[in-house]
Amino acid sequence: MDTEAFVQGVFKSDSNVRYVAIVNNDFRLLVSRQRPGIASLTSEETEHNFMSIMPPIIVDAVEKLQPFLGLMQVLAVRYEQVLLMFHRVGNMVVVISFQSEVTTPFITKANEEFEKLSKQHLAQ
Repeated sequence: MDTEAFVQGVFKSDSNVRYVAIVNNDFRLLVSRQRPGIASLTSEETEHNFMSIMPPIIVDAVEKLQPFLGLMQVLAVRYEQVLLMFHRVGNMVVVISFQSEVTTPFITKANEEFEKLSKQHLAQ
């Protein structure tokens, strides 16, 4: 796999992509690349520690349901400042970070309802 060509292709595919990482199942970080001109939201150490360990663990845990639900297509985690998407590609996990403005209508709408519920709970 030409990882550099892959990363450049991902950056070209969507201007909202901030970061691309590829880690194999042996927890070896193969690629960790921030889009030029975009500042990282974490320290280099935090980024390396998280990306070299967590993606295979997170994806392996979610894939436990595949016998019942079919192949996992993507796992998304939305933070206030960024959207992370995890993809299984063979024996690797690709993580793509998007700007927070990227729309995910269902997730956004559901989150609005969760926030209302949370405010109601805190008011009690």
